[in-house]
Amino acid sequence: MKKSYLSYAVAFLFALSLQACSLVDVTDITPPFKLSEENVITDIPSANKVLTGTYAQLHSFSLIVDQPGVTGCMGLSFDVSTSGGSSYQQFADNDVKPDNSVIGGIYTSWYYIINMSSHIIEKTSVLTTNDPRKNEIIAEASFLRALGHFSLLRLYGQFFDTSSPYGIVTWNAPAKDVVAKPRSTVSDSYAQIEQDLKIAVANAPQYSTAKFASRQAANMLLAKVYLYKKDYVQAAQYAAATIDQRGNAKLEDKFADVFSKWFNSKEALLAPPFDDKNERNNKAFAFRSYVLPKMSYFNSLAGDPRQTVVVTFTTTTPVATRNGKFSNTTINGQALTANTEYYLRLSEAYLILAEALIRTGNPADLAKGRDMINVIRARAGATLILPAVQTKAELLQIVLKEKLMELGCESGEEWYDLVRFMVEGDLNIASYKPNVTTKTKYIIPIPIATIKAANGVVKQNPGYE
Repeated sequence: MKKSYLSYAVAFLFALSLQACSLVDVTDITPPFKLSEENVITDIPSANKVLTGTYAQLHSFSLIVDQPGVTGCMGLSFDVSTSGGSSYQQFADNDVKPDNSVIGGIYTSWYYIINMSSHIIEKTSVLTTNDPRKNEIIAEASFLRALGHFSLLRLYGQFFDTSSPYGIVTWNAPAKDVVAKPRSTVSDSYAQIEQDLKIAVANAPQYSTAKFASRQAANMLLAKVYLYKKDYVQAAQYAAATIDQRGNAKLEDKFADVFSKWFNSKEALLAPPFDDKNERNNKAFAFRSYVLPKMSYFNSLAGDPRQTVVVTFTTTTPVATRNGKFSNTTINGQALTANTEYYLRLSEAYLILAEALIRTGNPADLAKGRDMINVIRARAGATLILPAVQTKAELLQIVLKEKLMELGCESGEEWYDLVRFMVEGDLNIASYKPNVTTKTKYIIPIPIATIKAANGVVKQNPGYE
């Protein structure tokens, strides 16, 4: 039986220390913890415990603040605020240096999750039990490993080119030695991600809460992976499955409700919980100290009801923008010191389906794609797209803007959209981000410490050597 993150987080880390795990720094390309050969997982309850502790790592500062913050700076929704400093400014300028202090934390955090997920899969697979929870645990760990690999690929690898050798270092087993491993190709990186997600689609539990992976979350992430691969037929298939088989998941009646319910929103397919009384991940503070919504982003939402939900303003002088999605509010009179990250939201599945259908160019699919956009616009209370808008090019631009209005100031999704649309020939990315004049700027460098520690085994991204 599953239990909360917080009841296991401390016990999980303590168990790791007892198993003689050694902390290594980001100069190693392997994850930050090296597991001993002793068994941490001996039965289903202990497997559940380690899995729950792995979920808790989704709440690290690097993943819940830095990653969405810097990608939003690379894109169109965030400006750098006072605490962001030069490290964040490099992302806003699309000129990230290999020694940037932020990139190492993100890189290491995901590899920690990948390593722990691999450990769970390996140890749980050999348990002798008829407990149906066994396959669910393996499926959830497979999902987490896929999420980690995909997150790394689209930041540090040439995700937009399946023929490229510049994928990421992939792992299908736990790292037992601190040893350098070469990067996989982009195609092989995607293959690893797809393999794990298909296991999750087949065996993960049905959606009941955003706290844990589910079949619906796996379907949606797989749809997103295929969208990035430009396999639009399969992207549409898995996005439709997410929508049609969503179980208890559903769009909130009002756009603002998503962000007042946090991880309890039925629209959130994956969003880690937080302790509103004791935890201090300071996301609400960081999303005004490290980053602020751009005024140009606020202005781009003119006439859309989501504008005043996403961006609010201080009443003090000088007036400043604030992030309305992750605001510094209270729960039952208790000051909110923590917040979640919406790794997957159901509304995005509709927009993935819309884009995948529209890209076929088939008239019937164009109409269906427009209908999917209108589902999201209707929920927002926005004016619907009329049937008179019929061309593929017009509808693609509407999808691009709709995703910005729906997901902006959240997780930096608009940055990846700009890259994808540029590669497809749908826009000139330099018109949006003038510093992005070559494809070397589409991704960020591998941390320099990792490159040095690998002694030539891991190759740096082109343009960052």
